[in-house]
Amino acid sequence: MMTGNILSWLYLIGAAACQMAWLYALKYMRLDELKALRWDTFYKPDAGLLVLLPWVAYVVFGIVNTVLLAIAMRTIPTTTAFAVWMALSLVFLKTTDVLWLKTSWSWGELFFVLLITVGVIGLKVVGPVD
Repeated sequence: MMTGNILSWLYLIGAAACQMAWLYALKYMRLDELKALRWDTFYKPDAGLLVLLPWVAYVVFGIVNTVLLAIAMRTIPTTTAFAVWMALSLVFLKTTDVLWLKTSWSWGELFFVLLITVGVIGLKVVGPVD
């Protein structure tokens, strides 16, 4: 049963990564561009498909996120799974913001992200064993 538990935690990490991707898809959606989209714009490589990409990513990452979280909660207690999922999502978001989008960060933010990470590890360590 130990393999199943490790697999559940990997599903939970995957769900958090999908949650992060889902939120970035939400951030980059442009309803006004979608309304202006016409079939003839699909022939232009930079016009049609790039407008639809955040919408497709929103649907795909939202579904995968939900499925992975549901699978993980079969063996991980619901409160622990939700807390870890949310915490990892926040850590992934801040890390992506700093490394990929080049946003600024402060030592205070780093400190609290590390506190979140310690909390996630603590929930894994002290949580019930199957």
